[in-house]
Amino acid sequence: MLDLDHPESDEMRARIAEVEANRIPMSEVMSWFAPWVVAAILVVACLGALWCASRASDNLTYAIGMIGAFLALIALIWEAGTALSGGIGNLSLQVLVDDELSLIVLMVLLGVLALGGLMLAAHGPSPTANGVGYGLSIFGIVFAFANLKHYFDRLEAGR
Repeated sequence: MLDLDHPESDEMRARIAEVEANRIPMSEVMSWFAPWVVAAILVVACLGALWCASRASDNLTYAIGMIGAFLALIALIWEAGTALSGGIGNLSLQVLVDDELSLIVLMVLLGVLALGGLMLAAHGPSPTANGVGYGLSIFGIVFAFANLKHYFDRLEAGR
């Protein structure tokens, strides 16, 4: 039996070394849980969008809710396919651009998306439309900065 009263014993050191050698890295544990967390978030987003559509007081709110539910369902299916194929670790690299022309086109599209979202938020007939407009604006800005950071990180790594 292992003597735990004397921490300086060779048996204790061997046992600690064995436990350390069999330890699973935290990045691997996170890669196991990441698809489940993303799936849970997408399911909640889909149900929230369906709830918005069911409580809609006008056609625009109903359409926004149904489109949101459809997009969340498509994202859930895509995420499940990516997770099952083992590509969830490279997911962030699949949505970021590397070349200059793609970056310029993406920046223009994301700028239009952000401005369109702000216009929807300013002139939306319902609180749901306002929330969707602000969400589109925030998504466009965050995604644009993420792509800019990725592009310049790749440029600096090449030097």
